[in-house]
Amino acid sequence: MNKCKVLYLALAESDDDITAVASLMRPLVVAVDAPLSYPPEGRGLRDVERELRRLGFRLLPPLMGPMKKLTERGIALSKKLSCDVIEVHPLTSMKAMGLTREELRRRLGVGHKDLIDAFAAALTAVAYVEGLYKRFGPFVLPTARVCI
Repeated sequence: MNKCKVLYLALAESDDDITAVASLMRPLVVAVDAPLSYPPEGRGLRDVERELRRLGFRLLPPLMGPMKKLTERGIALSKKLSCDVIEVHPLTSMKAMGLTREELRRRLGVGHKDLIDAFAAALTAVAYVEGLYKRFGPFVLPTARVCI
């Protein structure tokens, strides 16, 4: 790996753990793998889902099945953090950067799917800080491969 600006990568089970780590680390940005907004009333998809589908990416609608609870959690968590919070989807980020889970697994030397996804989210945060992204509301799509 070349020089990378990801200084800390972690998995946390609870929102309290996430906010505690964020308050200690004071990051510029936290990338959250959860929807951070609801679709407009009466619609199942947000503009971000429509645009990403047009570009060849697929996200689940934020109110579909278990996604509703994840969306509520993501929105609540984003309000607790005192930094810039962006919505990411690790598989979409990997695809946009021309990466695969297998490639990241080999490069990182880890097999845990959640750690690989967390790293993809962190790479998206790096792209965001470096201005190499396209934004759709709270959602950030990297436009270049960074750090790897």
